Parts: sequence; C-alpha cells; structure tokens
Amino acid sequence: MPGVSPPPPSVPWTPPAGPPASASPPAYSYGPPSATAPPTVGIPYTPAPAVPSGGNLFQHLPTVQWNRGTYDYQNPDGTIARLQRFLQQISIEHAYLYGVDDPRDLEINRTELAATFGMPLCASTDAPLLITPGFAFNFLEGPTGPTADLPGQVYDAYIDAAWFPRFGQVIGADLGLRTGVWTDFEAVNSDSLRVLGRGLGVVTLSPRMDVHAGVWYIDRNRYSLLPAGGIHWRPNSEWDAFLVFPNPKVRKRFINIGSSQWWWYVAGEYGGGRWTIERASGADDDIDINDIRAILGLEWETATQIHGRVEVGYVFDREIIYDGTRMPATYDLDDTFMIRAGVDF
Repeated sequence: MPGVSPPPPSVPWTPPAGPPASASPPAYSYGPPSATAPPTVGIPYTPAPAVPSGGNLFQHLPTVQWNRGTYDYQNPDGTIARLQRFLQQISIEHAYLYGVDDPRDLEINRTELAATFGMPLCASTDAPLLITPGFAFNFLEGPTGPTADLPGQVYDAYIDAAWFPRFGQVIGADLGLRTGVWTDFEAVNSDSLRVLGRGLGVVTLSPRMDVHAGVWYIDRNRYSLLPAGGIHWRPNSEWDAFLVFPNPKVRKRFINIGSSQWWWYVAGEYGGGRWTIERASGADDDIDINDIRAILGLEWETATQIHGRVEVGYVFDREIIYDGTRMPATYDLDDTFMIRAGVDF
C-alpha cells in the first residue's frame, strides 16, 4: 500500500503524501513495496539543518518548510496556507534479486509503477484519503529444478486506499485496503483476485513517540494474517526509529546538501508475493514466493518533494509454496542479495 513521508513514511505496501514530511518511515507493503507509507503521528517537528561550514545556520533553508502532498504558501502576515494536492506523487521502483542457473536459485527483476492521489475527506489537509493505482512487472529466471517450473513473468495490477485519521491529540489510526489481480495472465481465476488490508491504532505518548498496534491481512498461502505493532520514536532531528513489525526501519540524517536532506538507514521486510500461474503441465497453480530481507539503504529528499532511495539487502529464508497442485508443496531456495532503487516525485 502495502508512501506518505512523515516528518521525515519504505510498505509491501513503505509508500510516502499527507502530513508534514521531511523524514519518512518505510513504505508499507503487502509483500511488494507500495506508494503509501504511514505519516508521523503526534506534533510535527522540523528537523534542524546541518550547520554549513563557515556559513549561516539558516542559509540553505527554504522560506517555507516543504510538506509532502500539499502546496504551502506564506501569506503576507507570515501565516502558512496549505492546499491539498490532487496528484500526491508518482513512484517508480526497480528491485533485482541475484540468481544463477541452479536448481535452488531464483533471479527476480521487479519494476513497479504507481501514482498516488489525495482526496480530502474533510476540511483538513492532514488526513486525505490516498488512492494509489499501481502495476508491477516481475520477471523470473529459475529455479532449474525439474519440479519447480515457474513462468517467465507474473504481474500485479492493484488499487490501494490508505487513510491516516486523527481522533484528537492522542488517538489516531493507520488504515489501508488493497485489491487487484496477481497473475501471469495465463491462469486467471478467483484466486487471482485478492483483497489485502491493514488496521492499526496509533497512540501518541509524546511529540516524539507513538505506539502502533493492529494487524495486517496479507492473504498469502503461508500466512494470511500478521500481527503488527511497535513504537515510532524520533529522539531528535537526526534520528528516526520506526520500530514497528513487520517492516521496521531506523534512519539517521547525516548531511544537508543545499535544500536536500540525506539519510542512511537499516530496515527489515517480509518480501515476496502471491500469484496464480500456469505450470509447464498446463495445470493452474496458486503460488507464494516468500522471503525475509535485511536492508541497508541511502535516501534523500529535496525541497521540490523528490524523494529517492538506493539500497542493498540480504535475502534469506526463501521458499516457493505451490498451494494449488502441491507438486511440490514447498520448494526451498538459496539465499541471495538484492539491489533496489526508487524515486517518488
């Protein structure tokens, strides 16, 4: 929905539109990454800029701090007017999982395109309904085992809705719903159509700490429901710790270059997805490709609201589940590494 950038926010499902955003937690995803990420809840803060060498502390700051998903204007009296953008962002992302010609290796090239639109549900611009249509191409190479045949490609075609309402100063919510078809377009049946969702309550303990608790419904063959929860802690303007299962992420801002902010981060992710496919025998099947990812990344955001990221990851605990034919029921894969890059603008 599986990204809004919170003050900064990587689903999957890790995003990033909405409330003030100069630092973002990971994009939520029901398996693959998505264009919507949770906003920071609580009292917004503006990260302090790095002090330019030999210069003024404020010389590189725009007159108005940027907020993702809104147009901000400074009135003559100094007040700030915020207008909701209809087109919140366009997202492009490519992920490469290394593989070789081996019975236990699976190479994946995944390209995802998405656009997020904001629709205000009330007068406030802080909690629009975010609608994200998206499409992903997944090109598969391997495994070469005789019983593990996969098609050369599978696809995701979905529409995602996300809403982050506030119910006073303390209580909020993180709500999402995604539906679409996940298939190779050779085997299209009722299993191709899926409905995914998440629902978390958010309690603001302080301006810099929120507690999240709820569930994700991911509709996989291995797991249908995952508990979700943890804390989002922003101890100061340099650190952002989104310690929320199943997609934790800890970021550190290390430099400002002009009006852009640069962060490094470590993150975890439950990856893969579920699709209907046609086997080499002609039989229809319903498969999961599951894995766990440990990620090291670099991201940046500019005053023009362009947000980019490059990351590498170690991918382990990989498997394919053939839930339809059960031939085989489970096929284990070797560990591998991942390179992923994306941009939102």
